[in-house]
Amino acid sequence: MTTPATDPAVLERHLKRMKMIGIFFVTAQPVTLIILFLVRGSYANALLSPAQMTLLLAAGALWLAFTAERDAKKRLAHAKHGFTVHGDQARLLREHLLVYLQVLLRLEFLSVCGVLTSYWGKGPLIAIWFVILATILMALTWPTPRKTKLLIERAYTARREVAD
Repeated sequence: MTTPATDPAVLERHLKRMKMIGIFFVTAQPVTLIILFLVRGSYANALLSPAQMTLLLAAGALWLAFTAERDAKKRLAHAKHGFTVHGDQARLLREHLLVYLQVLLRLEFLSVCGVLTSYWGKGPLIAIWFVILATILMALTWPTPRKTKLLIERAYTARREVAD
């Protein structure tokens, strides 16, 4: 049993949606950089010093950044497992889109940590690195036809293995 061919129009429409979402998030990064330098620091936080706040936000941002891929893989594995039951390729692609959106939202939170660092932490010159890391990681998640076709092929392979 071979993998059914994916309609090129369906694949193109799916990739176009994903790229539009990706463009939205990536273009938000320059706006975030501007916000970093417009926000004036407020060191009125009595619980933590600016250095402690920066370290706390950095730890949270790095944890989110480096667990995003792990969580995305788990969600994609769940989507592929669901595909073995329902066999609906359109549903698989919708779930793929939702996983991509979830990853981008997590990476956007890195930029939010940058804004918070600019305000309560060590300032915009440190906070800029949060935004740069978020932008690089967003670029690495850019949707491609190869990645999407690979997801579909692996889902069909898993479906065949369950059927056998």
